[in-house]
Amino acid sequence: MRRRRLVMTKTALRDLRDHYDFIVSTDPVAAKRLLLDIDRKIQSIAKLGLSGSPRPFIPGLRAYPYKNRCIYFVVSDDLLTVLRVKHGRQNISPDDFPESDL
Repeated sequence: MRRRRLVMTKTALRDLRDHYDFIVSTDPVAAKRLLLDIDRKIQSIAKLGLSGSPRPFIPGLRAYPYKNRCIYFVVSDDLLTVLRVKHGRQNISPDDFPESDL
């Protein structure tokens, strides 16, 4: 199985930084571990391809819950684009996905 090229949008990178910043003041080791775990999961999704659940409010959008977070992405045969990484309790809508990222 061929590995897809992985692209993280600026918005997704900002989400990850926000998760890190929230945790780092109380537990720097846990903050780093969370980012590493999420990165490994994203790499796995890129390798496997079509995983996660469809989110019909944006064509092609999929979501994969992981570590109380939800990884939102679109996937093709050769590319996986991570659009957002939000906390699982956050409400999500089409407004959370800038058109420039799609």
